[in-house]
Amino acid sequence: MKYVIIGTAGHVDHGKSALIKALTGTDTDRLKEEKARGISIDLGFATLELSSEIMAGIVDVPGHERFLKNMLAGTGGIDLALLVIAADEGVMPQTREHLAMLHLLGIKQGIIVINKVDKVDEEWLELVDEEVSELLTDTFLADAPRCRVSAVNGKGLSCLKEQLLKAACAVVLRDSLAPFRLWIDRIFTIKGYGAVVTGSVLSGTAAVGDALTLYPSGRQVRVRGTESHGQKVDAVYAGQRAALNLAGVAASEITRGMSLSNEAYGQIDTVWDVMVMLQQPLESGTRVRMHIGTGEFLGRLYSFKEGLPHYMRLIAEEPLAVGAGDRGIIRLYSPQLLLGGVMLIAPGKQSRRIGEHRTLLAQALLERDTRTIVYKILTENKGPMADGEIKRQAGYINSRQVDRSLAVLEEEQKIVMLDRLFIARSSLQTLTQQCAALLEVFHREQPERAGLSREIIRHKLELADKSFDKVAAYWNTEGTLISHDGEIALPSHAIKYRAWFQELINNCDQVLAEPDFLTIDAAILGEKLKLVPEKANIAFNILLSKGLIIQVDTAYIYQKTIQKIIQILQQYFRNNEELTVSQLRTMIHTSRKVALPLLEYFDMCKYTVRVGDARRPGLKLMASSEN
Repeated sequence: MKYVIIGTAGHVDHGKSALIKALTGTDTDRLKEEKARGISIDLGFATLELSSEIMAGIVDVPGHERFLKNMLAGTGGIDLALLVIAADEGVMPQTREHLAMLHLLGIKQGIIVINKVDKVDEEWLELVDEEVSELLTDTFLADAPRCRVSAVNGKGLSCLKEQLLKAACAVVLRDSLAPFRLWIDRIFTIKGYGAVVTGSVLSGTAAVGDALTLYPSGRQVRVRGTESHGQKVDAVYAGQRAALNLAGVAASEITRGMSLSNEAYGQIDTVWDVMVMLQQPLESGTRVRMHIGTGEFLGRLYSFKEGLPHYMRLIAEEPLAVGAGDRGIIRLYSPQLLLGGVMLIAPGKQSRRIGEHRTLLAQALLERDTRTIVYKILTENKGPMADGEIKRQAGYINSRQVDRSLAVLEEEQKIVMLDRLFIARSSLQTLTQQCAALLEVFHREQPERAGLSREIIRHKLELADKSFDKVAAYWNTEGTLISHDGEIALPSHAIKYRAWFQELINNCDQVLAEPDFLTIDAAILGEKLKLVPEKANIAFNILLSKGLIIQVDTAYIYQKTIQKIIQILQQYFRNNEELTVSQLRTMIHTSRKVALPLLEYFDMCKYTVRVGDARRPGLKLMASSEN
């Protein structure tokens, strides 16, 4: 079964509700006020079986300009527009406004219904038809079928049903395998069941027992029951009108304009970069009403520094939970004039510039080109991304399409997979160049250092820990940049440094391993190695960081000197059971100030064990003696 959503549009009192009743038998005016006043105030809903294979859900919208907010709440998810024009009045202000809004929302298909033909003669009807043709010139409905109908006597209804079936067959089937999404347009409570919401299923599937997220609150809810087109069902699918009984939330906590979807999709922010389709230039900072999904949201639109006319930044007064590529209508805050349309691209960055990558992403979203959308998301993000995050930022696209796009892009060598993360090759090259530039300066200024701290580089490149680890591992594997002991270096410097460091160790072995030489500092090291103070400090700190100089309390001792002292202890304990501080001091020709912390160091390392004021051999010393 194929499901489509049909939405009405047109001026007040042009017979939209009467037409739906004639087609379906359902009176969509359900409120007392609507009955009393004879006009639609809020959204109405009906079901129409077009064939054994196609079922349509109909959203009937109010035509009066005072209820335009409600009208827009019903048009966001429609597949097929039904523009109704009364034969006795012809084209009216809301006819024009509704047509403009349908165009701005990106609706591609529709049918023109000239209603109330029972009230006019043929000559007048021809004049109205000419007026309609003029209205539709250069619009998406320019070549749309037209039906002359009377909802009162039924004239033309069979023709309309035929055209609706043809148009419904041409509608692109909504994707039931994509992430589930439903904008809420009605909320009520059923005694004994709790909160029930209704809406048009834009994509995906929701079944009884499923866990969903209520946006923008992020609240987790469970589907207790589902109904579609007046029938209880086990699941609802893309293209259906649906009612969902929710557990985990009260009806009082839900409002029109909220949405339901899978937790891993949708982005929530108050700052959004948008593509705008304006009917007239707009001053930066203008306060607007944005109608998206079934909600109305207030905010301000600001120009970017590049001054591009089709791109602006929206700063909303409350968080917007939307997806990339969502389209809406913007009206002036007061008076509530139609300004144009808007397509959301992505949450805004700190910069007041839009950037080339983001404008290219916008074009891809507009064209619904999944492969380009995925690629532009990766090129815009300088670091690696998990596939789940890519899917979230791509909007409500079938995850299989995203996976296929990633595979193709990797095959084309446009992106690189780092473990389970993806990065655009251009972004990786930029990071490599930036890191290499940092290292060139660092190596030139501090050639005696092995490399620059990974943490400093990560901070400079503005990458998260996990992302940077993946990039650094790639550099190391490729030999582009060398990582070692928490530092990164250029390969050419790493070779020079290894030679220099080995020479430093060799020299230290010669001058610091003298039997009567115990504690050292940078000054002594410089004197022994004939280094100027600045170079001596660097060498001393490197040896300390590598564990070749060991700090014992306030003293610093060469690592091989420590090993020699351990050998002295091994020899001593072959003939003696205990060792005092005084005895160690005499044995290694040092002071008590050094001997005492040195024994405490050996205690900590389990070479000795303290017993009263003396030491006995520890586990490590005994083990090394046996070996």
